[in-house]
Amino acid sequence: MFKKTPLWLRTLIVSGVVLSAFPLAIIASSYANQGYGLSINRDDSLNFSWLDTKGFSHSFNEIDADAVYLMFGFFSCSDICPVRVHQLQQLSEKLDQENALRDVKFLMVTIDPFNEPAELRERYFNALSNRFVSAELSPEILKQVQSELGERVRYLNGSPSHAGYLYLFNHEKKLMKVYSQLSYPKGALYSDLITIEQSSQERL
Repeated sequence: MFKKTPLWLRTLIVSGVVLSAFPLAIIASSYANQGYGLSINRDDSLNFSWLDTKGFSHSFNEIDADAVYLMFGFFSCSDICPVRVHQLQQLSEKLDQENALRDVKFLMVTIDPFNEPAELRERYFNALSNRFVSAELSPEILKQVQSELGERVRYLNGSPSHAGYLYLFNHEKKLMKVYSQLSYPKGALYSDLITIEQSSQERL
């Protein structure tokens, strides 16, 4: 039946489906596909408050780093979360070898805080290196940040599932790249970091 639909109508339908997959905040910005991630060009920066594993409150824009990778996750996840953590571990090792950037942070926001105590996050994420930081957000702030970034979370029988995006922010906490669940960028993460640092230096 779809094959009998006129070409212009099929194109319109497909375009609508693709655009609907991105959050409104990203659609409103200008973007271009470069490498493995979706390049984002937004003037505004992201900020929200979060709690560390010791219970201390912080602001996202206060993270002192040249770049921040943000992911949402939970430890009982058997799909994208282990892949993302492994990617960040590989990137951390690459940064140790090359010593190319002054500082990069990997922030994991738990989407299942009731079943993941701070001790668990400290042991299995923060302990990987001083680049790895886990965060807990209030339900209201978590929902707001997820809505802005387009990280859709659903619950089935009490167990969460999510989009599994990986977000790259620069020093000013402006969103620069979004990696979908289908992208496994290996060395592209490092290349993107180098590009962002070079762009920051050119603006100085």
